[in-house]
Amino acid sequence: MYYRLAPLSLFSIFTLSLILSTALSSTRVSAEETPQESPAHSTTAFASLAFKRCLISQGAYQIDAQCATLARHENPDDANSKLIELSIVKLPSHSSKPEADAFTLIQGGPGSSSIDLIISYSNVLNGIRANRDILVVDQRGTGRSNVLTCPDMQEATDVIDPEKIKQLSQQCLDALDADPRFYTTSVAVQDLDAVRQAAGYEQLSVYGVSYGTRVAQHYLRRFPEKTRAVILDGVTPIGLNLAGGEIARRSQAAFDQMAERCKTSSVCNKQFGDISLKFKELRERLSQAPVTVSLLHPVSGELIDEELSEQDLYGVLRLMAYSTESNALLPMLISQAHAKNYIPLTAQTLMVGSEFSKDLAIAMSNAIVCTEDAPYVTESDVQGLDNTYFGNDMANSIAAMCEVFPRGLKDEDFFEPFDSDVPVLILSGETDPITPPENGEQAAKMLSNSKHLVVPAHGHGVFVRGCVLQLGSQFIKEGSFEHLKTDCIKRERPMPFFNNNAGPTS
Repeated sequence: MYYRLAPLSLFSIFTLSLILSTALSSTRVSAEETPQESPAHSTTAFASLAFKRCLISQGAYQIDAQCATLARHENPDDANSKLIELSIVKLPSHSSKPEADAFTLIQGGPGSSSIDLIISYSNVLNGIRANRDILVVDQRGTGRSNVLTCPDMQEATDVIDPEKIKQLSQQCLDALDADPRFYTTSVAVQDLDAVRQAAGYEQLSVYGVSYGTRVAQHYLRRFPEKTRAVILDGVTPIGLNLAGGEIARRSQAAFDQMAERCKTSSVCNKQFGDISLKFKELRERLSQAPVTVSLLHPVSGELIDEELSEQDLYGVLRLMAYSTESNALLPMLISQAHAKNYIPLTAQTLMVGSEFSKDLAIAMSNAIVCTEDAPYVTESDVQGLDNTYFGNDMANSIAAMCEVFPRGLKDEDFFEPFDSDVPVLILSGETDPITPPENGEQAAKMLSNSKHLVVPAHGHGVFVRGCVLQLGSQFIKEGSFEHLKTDCIKRERPMPFFNNNAGPTS
């Protein structure tokens, strides 16, 4: 989805945090398992949800969980509006006497599934499950909660013409059996608290990543007494607008940082030379005409002819900057493509795209962006974009789409700063190309009871990096920063650049 420049695949302002290092797709709830009632210890007396045993699978891998649904009115202000079902998954605590709060995860996107995320994290959350349940809900419009998809928009990866974008947006709206005005963050936090109450928990300990940090902060604003602790991973601070030029500027900054690191590395510089110059010459070549590349599809193994465009170059460059492992490939890929060996770069484009495109509910993503971001873009937001490789295409295309997509429900105080006594652990990756450490600093200044950790060498989404998982688990267990020993994060180092196809050279 977000792997290409084409704005129809870039309306997801924030991205799946671990898409380049963890397979999150193909997660489904199996109906073949004989339903069993949830153990009594997992809920309190006022719980109303009937959890039943289910198998959640990712390919051939399956885990036991407990599943339920909760009916909610699509229009929260109209008791006669149609009902939609929220899909809910619980991983019970390993303790026979779990804490009264549950730990919940909120995925990014916007438009990605939180239930899919818990599959990737299930094996590393035993520290949290030791004394509390994990409760996850797919946000309305995503995953299994009345998902809002538009296949034609999803496949229109090279469209940047505003009129064509408007046409596709209208076709998307006409095909939806839903009103996107009611699939926004302000409505989602009300859903989340309804799930908390129906599941029988006194409070939630909340983890949000990327766009999920926006939801987590708004939940904290709306329901401070129901929030025990919060982890914000790759934070979008209150009021930050990413529908204008921020993505383009930050993507360019991430590229410049990578190119400078290669320049100062004797091995990388000797092997690949001036990466910035090679990228400039490559983009100029592709801007004149895309190239057709014959290769074996890296996922299916099928022999295909694939077109590699300027937009593909920008998109894969941007997404591969999200993790230190994929970022280490970029000098080699750019140099190979510059030398007219396009197969490795095209293969990466296909791999990133195959993982990402099927995970995003694009119409839900559009509903968020056209309500919470695009209407508030100012002239200054889009100035100076000619100095970025994205240019104005993304901002212009989002604006065109949002001429068609309606504005939805948004709380009046949505953009207002707020403070809270609830402890908030803020996590930033040092090289994050979309939610950099300055975002975390801004959030920390707003939230007086917060602690900001910047994890060296890593990009977007650092919760499972190095010792951060142990620190986060300890924070959730204790609900306090008092005993956190954070020096361990200083041990993190970037992945050395790949010198050739055999691997990196230190």
